[in-house]
Amino acid sequence: MRAAIIRVAASFYCCMALFCLTNLAQGQQKPLTSTQYLERGEEALRNKNLRLALADFNEAIRLDPFLWLAYFARAQARERLGDNQGAVTDLNIFLESNPTNAEALFSRAVLRYQHGQWAVAREDFLKLLNAPTGETTTVFFQTDKSNKVGTVFTTQTGIKPTCFTYLGLTDLKLAQYKRAISYFDSALRLSPTCADCFLNRGLGFQHLRDTAQAIRDYQQALKLAPDNSLAQHNLAILSGFRGKLKETEAMLTEAIDQKPDLPYSYAERGHVRIRQQNWRGALADFDKAISIDPTDADDWLNRGLVKEKLKDLNGALNDITQAIKLKSDFEKAWLCRGNLMMKLNRVADALEDYGLAIFYYPDYPAAYYNRALAYHKHGKLKEACSDLREAQRLNMKIERKVFDSICK
Repeated sequence: MRAAIIRVAASFYCCMALFCLTNLAQGQQKPLTSTQYLERGEEALRNKNLRLALADFNEAIRLDPFLWLAYFARAQARERLGDNQGAVTDLNIFLESNPTNAEALFSRAVLRYQHGQWAVAREDFLKLLNAPTGETTTVFFQTDKSNKVGTVFTTQTGIKPTCFTYLGLTDLKLAQYKRAISYFDSALRLSPTCADCFLNRGLGFQHLRDTAQAIRDYQQALKLAPDNSLAQHNLAILSGFRGKLKETEAMLTEAIDQKPDLPYSYAERGHVRIRQQNWRGALADFDKAISIDPTDADDWLNRGLVKEKLKDLNGALNDITQAIKLKSDFEKAWLCRGNLMMKLNRVADALEDYGLAIFYYPDYPAAYYNRALAYHKHGKLKEACSDLREAQRLNMKIERKVFDSICK
């Protein structure tokens, strides 16, 4: 019994001694340097442990605020975590000391483009065309409109056609359509099988009202990428402008079948069905468009107008009111709701809505004309005549009998 106790005591003593030696060793361990934190963060970034990577980069920068590579690395972690503004800030700091670094310039340019900073994004893409490539550690994945990964490239390979494409897209946003087309031309010279380049150049021609060339570009985009739903959509719209409603509806249906989660294809088919007076079909399309994206004021307005045609006046009122809630300065919605108020015999409400339509669009002849009719019904003949004359001044044709009955 005693021996057993001695053995236990001895064992406990050994453990205590080992514990003390371990603590002593830990106490002598040197703290990590800023470079070591940077290296550890890069390893965590490669392993997609983004929070740990961010913490390590923060510590590296705290220890050495002039460790520029840590800012570039932290920008990558922040971007992947969704902190795009923080990523841009870090890239700005890094580029102050490395102004021609192609990877950082490209990353910042794309982030700026994604956030609608067209002018400064354009500056970065222009710098990239002349920047030395140097060494590269980053692989970029170019995606199409449906977020499907296409071209894989680095800043040493394949960067120029991508820059030309982004410059074209930026100029489309800046309404510089001729210059945009020129950049897409440059991209296509370097990458002649780029379906999105034809698609986007077609948009440029469409804005310049060169419908024939736009159609050719959309057709070429579809030849290279038959499942390009946006090219199908745009081609269908241009066919609709030419009065080929059945063909347009069929093309939009094909685009919807291939990409059923795009609200604008349903909305455009709804417009085509309105022109064909297919009210039930149009209603189904706007129902679907709104279910995918309930933030589009135009879709709510158009569904309201379709419901009005189907004699669902309360449903129409609810939809048009929702359009106004989404876009308070939507003068067409105020006008349409005013028209609906007249049908509901709510003349005072109609006058208020017409007034707001004119407030947001002072040169709105239809609003003056309809308000004139509402004033006339309300017994305010002087105001009615004044509005009718204003509509006429804004080049709206007024039938003589209408003018004579109001402005006696």
